[in-house]
Amino acid sequence: MKRRAFLARLAPKSGRRVLPPYTTTETDFSPCLNCSGPCVTACEEETGVLVRDAAGRPFLDFQRAGCTFCRACLDACPEGVLEGPGRSPLAQVWIETGACLAHRGVVCVACKQACPEDAVTFEGMMRPRINEACTGCGLCVPACPVEAVAWSG
Repeated sequence: MKRRAFLARLAPKSGRRVLPPYTTTETDFSPCLNCSGPCVTACEEETGVLVRDAAGRPFLDFQRAGCTFCRACLDACPEGVLEGPGRSPLAQVWIETGACLAHRGVVCVACKQACPEDAVTFEGMMRPRINEACTGCGLCVPACPVEAVAWSG
């Protein structure tokens, strides 16, 4: 493993925040600061990907799970912060080739099996790539046994 890939794996990933579905970059999260978080509670029953930061703003934590777009958070939001049809992709997702088992010659299809959109394709049998069908749901992130799937919000 190269030094850069090694150091990247040591860095905490919790700082990468992905906005919840049914929001935009212009969404006002100030009503969330005084809310008890029923959206998070509703999500816990489904996948548990939605969490709150110290200030109370909701975000997706792909280390825990991926988003299934089940609408539980949307239906539970009493403040109207979560609204609309949602957006796609939620996050930009890619495979860190230096850490990926398949890129190192080990047969692994964990990310492909986790993807409901068939957005992971293989060049040959050993070079997975994320294609344009990716919704940024993050389901491939916790599925990867070596944390080779990276994302940004």
